[in-house]
Amino acid sequence: MFSAARKPAWIEYVLACATFAVASVLNFSLKKWIGYEAVALVYLLSVVLLAFFVGFRPILFATTLTAFGWRFFFAPPSYSFHIASFYDKMMFLMYFVVAGTVAHLTAGLRAQRLAEQKREERSRALYLFTLELAAASDRADILDRAVTQVGQILNAEIALLLPDAAPAGKPAPFPKSTWPLDESQQEFAAQACAEAQPTRISSDSAQFYVPLALGDAHDGVLAVRLKSPSELTGDRVNLLDNLARQTALVLDRQRLRDAETNTRLLVESERFGRTLLNSVSHELRTPLAAISTAAATLRDSGRLSPIQQKLSAEIDIATARLNRLVQSLLSAAKIQSGQVKPNIDWCDITDVLRVALREVGGLLANHGVEKRFESGLPLIRGDFTLLQQAVVNLLVNAAAYTPKATQIEIKARRDGNQLIVQVADNGPGLPSDQIDHIFDLFHRAPGSKPSGAGLGLAIVKGFVEAQGGRVLARNRPQGGATFTIQLPVNETPQIAEEPT
Repeated sequence: MFSAARKPAWIEYVLACATFAVASVLNFSLKKWIGYEAVALVYLLSVVLLAFFVGFRPILFATTLTAFGWRFFFAPPSYSFHIASFYDKMMFLMYFVVAGTVAHLTAGLRAQRLAEQKREERSRALYLFTLELAAASDRADILDRAVTQVGQILNAEIALLLPDAAPAGKPAPFPKSTWPLDESQQEFAAQACAEAQPTRISSDSAQFYVPLALGDAHDGVLAVRLKSPSELTGDRVNLLDNLARQTALVLDRQRLRDAETNTRLLVESERFGRTLLNSVSHELRTPLAAISTAAATLRDSGRLSPIQQKLSAEIDIATARLNRLVQSLLSAAKIQSGQVKPNIDWCDITDVLRVALREVGGLLANHGVEKRFESGLPLIRGDFTLLQQAVVNLLVNAAAYTPKATQIEIKARRDGNQLIVQVADNGPGLPSDQIDHIFDLFHRAPGSKPSGAGLGLAIVKGFVEAQGGRVLARNRPQGGATFTIQLPVNETPQIAEEPT
């Protein structure tokens, strides 16, 4: 407990009067043996002893009482303030000087001792407070311990207000606070939090509000209500400020520890995910190749019944679909690990689009495909295979999410220093609140078909950006979605003519 060592002023003056009364009774008993001159020494001793327990002003008061008491009760003539002899006048004056000097020195030593005691108590309180917070397991535990310890140290009621999920920017009370704040008190707390400055309602108030601020981080407000305004001394305000700063420091350290833990977990999760993707993808390629070979061998072994032919075709379709999924998993793993290294060379975007259309020809059999390739398109520097896979994924996405017999458009044109490739469909379009996340890995829009894995568009984005391009998505005014690939156009190379 941190408490003020000084007694209330009225108690010290009462002690001074009591000391004078006791010393006077003792002097009346000793006067006939020691004489009235030695009585002054008894009074002087009582003043010196009193200086160990009271402040300087009560000591001066006691010095005055004892000096005049010696003169009135003991020095001749008795019961009079008149001092007859020169010797008694000198003794009366010297009594004031000696008593005042000794009392002043003794009071200074006492004040120094009290100051050292206060510093020791404050240091010990801060040390134990720091140890208690350091033993906390999480943020809620830190706040709980802070409320308990500050209340015990200051012997006060504590309210902790947090900015977490508070409406209208007002801090919300911590559930384990010991002081329920009313609306006006919460306003003062919000003011202290906004200004990042300690706030006291008035000079005669026992309430004090200290923000838990460290740099730009604001963790709330620590509100304290003492039993009386007189207890809110400068030492306690200083101690409360140190306790609040220490709490903010521990909270900031916990925040950094949580961030480090989350980052480590995220890194480990990503590493595990990449390892799992690689392992599963490679392990699936061998059985898929065996299934495809077995289906082809079955078809070549002789005439098949209609049911066998249908089953063989379904095997081919399912195998092709699984092959695309495995390829997507491998591509996603490469993108996540940063291992996508394009083999940059000059290529014709028209050839890229034709190869992509030929690869997904079976999937587009139930759709009309409209091709609009601008004539004279320039060569671009890119990876033919990656561009082909990006376009294939866009076409597969259009075929999967649009009704049968609808039109799918694929366009290629030049726009300044960019080559534009667009794949548009007449499907339901993209949810407006999902467009910004449509290219995220494993992202699937609400209500989408369960067959998708959320990899295709993420792979498109990764492959295109690896070659210095961009990919955008938007909804068409007439319905459907448009995916646009933007690729930079470089200076077309000069092809040397063959010698004749």
